[in-house]
Amino acid sequence: MALAVEFSGVVDVPPDGSRHGGFEATGEIRRSDFGLDFGAGLLGDVVKIQLDMQFIEPQGQGG
Repeated sequence: MALAVEFSGVVDVPPDGSRHGGFEATGEIRRSDFGLDFGAGLLGDVVKIQLDMQFIEPQGQGG
């Protein structure tokens, strides 16, 4: 499985000036690829994944 990742940018956030980097990732998996077949007919096989992530640069690492 691969996720499509998009970089949203970096911003300095007041009041401490910490740097935050944003990313979005999307993709999908199939339940059947993992042997999950219960609920057939009630649950779809495809599970969509959407991640909105924000990473904060550790203090003292800026440059």
